[in-house]
Amino acid sequence: MAHPDVDTVMTAIDQLLAGAMDEEQMPVAAETMRRLFNGSKACFTSIGPDPEDWVAYATNPDDALQEHFFGELAPEFAEMGMALRGIPLGEVYKDHQVLGVEPLRRSRIWQEWMQPQDMYGGMACRLAEKGQAFWFFDVQRGRSQDSFDDQDAALLRKLYPVLRRVVELRRHIGRVTIQRDEARGALDRLALGIAILDAEMRISYANEGADEILAEPDGPIGLRQGRLYARQPGDQRRLRQLIDGALRLSRDPLANHQASMILHGGDGGHSLSACIMPAAPSPALHRPHGLVMIALRRLETASDIVACTRQLFDLTDTEAKFASALASGLSLTEAAVAQGVRISTARTHLARIFQKTNTRQQSQLVSLLRSAALPLQPR
Repeated sequence: MAHPDVDTVMTAIDQLLAGAMDEEQMPVAAETMRRLFNGSKACFTSIGPDPEDWVAYATNPDDALQEHFFGELAPEFAEMGMALRGIPLGEVYKDHQVLGVEPLRRSRIWQEWMQPQDMYGGMACRLAEKGQAFWFFDVQRGRSQDSFDDQDAALLRKLYPVLRRVVELRRHIGRVTIQRDEARGALDRLALGIAILDAEMRISYANEGADEILAEPDGPIGLRQGRLYARQPGDQRRLRQLIDGALRLSRDPLANHQASMILHGGDGGHSLSACIMPAAPSPALHRPHGLVMIALRRLETASDIVACTRQLFDLTDTEAKFASALASGLSLTEAAVAQGVRISTARTHLARIFQKTNTRQQSQLVSLLRSAALPLQPR
C-alpha cells in the first residue's frame, strides 16, 4: 500500500495546528488523520475516572453513538483507559496487543461501538496526561482493509510531538475560553454598561448593558460608523478629552486624569454617568495607542428601594419600607402616617436607619437611598 508523501503529511500537520487553535476544526483534523493513514475512523480522545475528563473529536460523528459513548459505555471506556495507562507516552500500540483479540471482541465497546463503525484494527498512542486522565489518538481500519504495518507505526511515532502539542494547546485554550466566557457572563449580569475602546473610539468589546445603552435611538450616547459618540456636542468634546486623558494615564501612571462625566439626553437632562479609565494591556492585540474602558450607568432612582436597602444596609423589612417612604419624598410625619406608626416610633426607625446607613441627616439619607441600586441586571 502506498504511503503519503511529504506534502500530504505537511498538509495534515497544518490542519492539526488549526484544530489546536479552534475546537470546531478538531473533527476536521481527525478526518485529515484518517485519510493520512487510510483508516475507517480516527479520534482524539480524553479519558479518565471523572466524567469531566471525557472528550472526543472523531471523524463522521454519529450523535446516537456519541451519546452512547458518554452514557452507558462510559464505565467500560474508563476501565479500558486504565488498562492503557502503563503504555509510555508516544509509544505506538495496537488494540489487540494490549487488550487481546478475544477479550476485546467480547466487550460491549467492541460490540456496541467499534463493530458498528467498521473499526476492526486500531493503532494508537497516548499523547498527554494529567493526573489519572490522559489523551490518546486512535486510528482504525475496516474489516476489508489491510492491518497497519511498520511504516504506519513509524509515521505515527514521527507525528507524536505534533499530536501531543495539539492536545496541550487545545486543553490550554479550552481553559482560557472557559475563563473568558465566565468573565463575559459576569459582566453581562452587571447593571452597568462596560465597553472597551481604542484610541479612535472604536468598540472592541461591549457587554449586554452597554449594547442596550448604545442601541437606544434617543439616548445620550451611541455609535456612528462604529465609533462611540455623545449626542450633545459639549459632551462629545468632554468625552474625547477624558479618553485622551485615560490613554495618557496608561503610558504615564503619574499623569493627572479626571475619570468621570455626566452625559446629557436630548432634552438636556442628566441621563448617564460615564467613568473612563485605562484598560489592562493585551499583548496579543499589539495596539500601539492602548485601550480604554468606559463604564456607563443610568441615572435613575432604584426601582425597588425596599429590596435594595434590605440587602445593601441590612435593614429589617419594616425599616426598609420606612426608608422607601422617605426616599419617595414623604416627610417624617407623612411616612409615620403611611406606615401606621406613631411619630416617636418613626423617630426610632429613623435613628436605626441612620446608624445602619452611616448617615446623619434625612436629606443625606434620601440622597443615598435614591441611588441605592444593586448592580445586577434583573433576570
